[in-house]
Amino acid sequence: MKNIQGRSSTNMMEPAVELEISDNFIHTMVFTMVISMMSATMFNIVLPEISQEYGLTYTQVSWISSAYLLVYAIGSAIYGKLSDRFRLKSLLTVGILLLSLGSLIGLAAQFYWMVLFSRFIQAAGASVIPALAMIIPARYITTNRRGKVFGIMASGLALGGGVLGPIASAIVADFAHWRWLFVVPLLTLVTLPLFRHYLASEKVRTPSVFDWIGGLLLGGTVATLLLAITGERWSLAISSIALFLMFVTRIHSTTEPFIEPRLFQNGRYSVGDFIDIFSECHWLFHSVFNSNHAG
Repeated sequence: MKNIQGRSSTNMMEPAVELEISDNFIHTMVFTMVISMMSATMFNIVLPEISQEYGLTYTQVSWISSAYLLVYAIGSAIYGKLSDRFRLKSLLTVGILLLSLGSLIGLAAQFYWMVLFSRFIQAAGASVIPALAMIIPARYITTNRRGKVFGIMASGLALGGGVLGPIASAIVADFAHWRWLFVVPLLTLVTLPLFRHYLASEKVRTPSVFDWIGGLLLGGTVATLLLAITGERWSLAISSIALFLMFVTRIHSTTEPFIEPRLFQNGRYSVGDFIDIFSECHWLFHSVFNSNHAG
C-alpha cells in the first residue's frame, strides 16, 4: 500500500541503513502480511451464513468485509506517517495486539454489532502490516536488494488475499462454525517477540509535525471511494474526487505535508507508485466485489 503511506522524501529517496534486515525478518513480515490479507477476504464466503444467523439483509452483512477494507486502507496511511514519529517495533506491537484483541472479541461475539466492532478493531491493527512492509524495505534495505523484497511482500499480499483466504474460509465453513475464522489472525502473536528482537537496535527517530488535516483528507478520499464502490453511488465517487483535490491542494500549501509532493517529481518513484496503485485498486475492487456478490 505504498500509494497511501505518508513518508518524508528523505526516507524514500535516501534510506539510511541503520538497521540490518535479515532474511528471517523478511519471512516473518511476509507471514504477517499473508495473515492480514487472509483476514480481509476469508469472511466473504460465509456472509450468507452470518446473514441467516443474525437475520440481516445482505447490504447489512456485507459491512463485515467492507468495514475491514475501509479501516485497513485508512489505517495504512496513518501508520505510514506515524512511522516518522515512533519506533517501528512499537507500531508493530500495537498493531498485532489490536488485531488479536479484535479476533478475541469476534470469537466471543453473540450479537452482530460485536462482530462488526471486532472487524473494525482487527483492521485498525492489521493495517500496520502492509504500511511497514513497504516502509521498512524503503528505509533500511539497499537499492540493489529492495526490488526483490518488494516483490516478496507483494507475493504475500496476493497469496493471502487471493488464495489462502478463500481456502481457509471454505475449510472452516465445511467443518466448523464461521466464528472460528477469528482464530486465524491470532497466529500473528507468534511473530511479536520476533519483531521486537529483529528491531531491537532501531534508533529513536526525531518527531516531526503530523499533518492531521492532510491525513483526514486522504482518509476521507479512500473511505468515500470504497463506499462508492460498495454502494455503487456516483455522489460518493464525486465526493472522493473532491476530497482528493483538496488533499493535493493541502500537501502543496503546508510546510509539513502528509505526503511530500517532491516524491512524485521523481520519475522512477512515480512509475512504481502508479503500478502499486493499480495493483492495490485491483485487489480492493476484487475484495469488495466478492463481498457484495458472494451471496
